[in-house]
Amino acid sequence: MSIPNSAIRRYKVIDLLLRNTWKPYPTMRDIQEACDDKLSFFPSVHTIEKDIRNMKSSEPVGFDAPIKYCRKNMGYYYTDPNFSINTIRLTEHDIDSIKESIELLQNIGGSRVSIRFKQAIDKILTTYKEEFPESDTNRKLIQTDYVNGSRGFKNFDILFSACKNKTPISFVHYSFQKREYKSVIVHPILLKEFDNRWYLIGFSEHHNTLRTFGFDRIYEPIPLKRKYVAVIQTDVDLYCNDIYGVYPYENQPKQKVIFKTTPLITNYFESYPIHETQQSDKNQYGFCKFTIEVVPTFELVRLLRSYGEEIKVISPDWIKSEVKNK
Repeated sequence: MSIPNSAIRRYKVIDLLLRNTWKPYPTMRDIQEACDDKLSFFPSVHTIEKDIRNMKSSEPVGFDAPIKYCRKNMGYYYTDPNFSINTIRLTEHDIDSIKESIELLQNIGGSRVSIRFKQAIDKILTTYKEEFPESDTNRKLIQTDYVNGSRGFKNFDILFSACKNKTPISFVHYSFQKREYKSVIVHPILLKEFDNRWYLIGFSEHHNTLRTFGFDRIYEPIPLKRKYVAVIQTDVDLYCNDIYGVYPYENQPKQKVIFKTTPLITNYFESYPIHETQQSDKNQYGFCKFTIEVVPTFELVRLLRSYGEEIKVISPDWIKSEVKNK
């Protein structure tokens, strides 16, 4: 069970007060006021009592913190003056879990584990006289279609930071359709992986709307010192979540897409739904009618078209025509 970040911040405040030798035995009121001062949040007595109880709990929920209440001084203290939640040692189980997680990431795709991440983990494991796991990574346990060295992936860190810190960026974008380069300014929102390719989604000043940019077509991204343009979250959800793929058709709202499948591929769509809204109605012969509610995309049309005679689009008519014509 993970600990909420808000609780961890209060734990650190409590830990700091308990280790303060200049003002020992902090009272409940001292803790509340310290939280209000450092976190801009004045917790209730019940919340602090629960925090102290959780800190005293055994791992992995708590820290085994030796906290006691001194009736004489009417405040809290550590029975071990050298204790701190910031110096808790990892158990062998913790170290094994970290190493297993790293190996999992490396098996999925080594290039996705950034150098900075590897260096940070190296420091942690070095502290415990452990090494970054290398042995099993040569024996692949998980194989994906991801190809190392994909064009544009070198910009992952700068694009990730731009999304995280809400930093506008400019870059040169190449259009495969128009076969031309154009400089654009984008206010990044998130990175998305689809079909083993990476994309940046953000508000484009040039297009004055949300836009998707493939990593392989982004050149020389540069962070800008300018005001970040935020997009309404409902619009972001509509663009990013109510979708199969990454490139939506312009001016097409969210709508029901209905298609029928032959018994040959019905099980495939039942086993691997293409969207969380997918619903099915299968008859006794294995033919099935599927319904999804999405913003139509080029990738969706391409998927439906790829199955040829095995799929028949029922509605809407314009998607039916798109699949048939192309």
